[in-house]
Amino acid sequence: MAKGDRFYYKALSLAEQDSYDSREVVKLLEDAVVKGNKKAAYALASWYLNGFHVRKNYKKAFALLQLAVQGERENGFDSYKDALYDIAVCYELGQGVGKDAKLAFYYYLLSAYNGDMQAIEEVSRCLYYGIGCTKNSDLSQKIDEYLLIITKKKGDLL
Repeated sequence: MAKGDRFYYKALSLAEQDSYDSREVVKLLEDAVVKGNKKAAYALASWYLNGFHVRKNYKKAFALLQLAVQGERENGFDSYKDALYDIAVCYELGQGVGKDAKLAFYYYLLSAYNGDMQAIEEVSRCLYYGIGCTKNSDLSQKIDEYLLIITKKKGDLL
């Protein structure tokens, strides 16, 4: 088990109940983050990004996203690619951090490398329009063709 998992899983258990105190869940997640739990950092970051059980706070969200992806990838942390994607969006839109198209493109690439399909689409968009990178519509088109193939294969499996 990763550090702080006990707090993280207790928070999840409480949040799944029909009636729960969201302040208690937030406190448990915060305790897990203090222990270095990346899953809890991503969960809280998502809440701050979307205003779920807490007031929207992009600065807090961005800081928590950075904690979630810092250092080695934690076993069982399936949202790693999602955290990278959210960091990219923060850089692109200037949410909680100054706008930086190059860093947005970099984090989209990292997320895509880790298997996030939406990030692959964003990499293609950035290449097509030259957002944070040199414009390359040919490469963008190849990525889009790849996505069509992958999407069709996934559809065939369903």
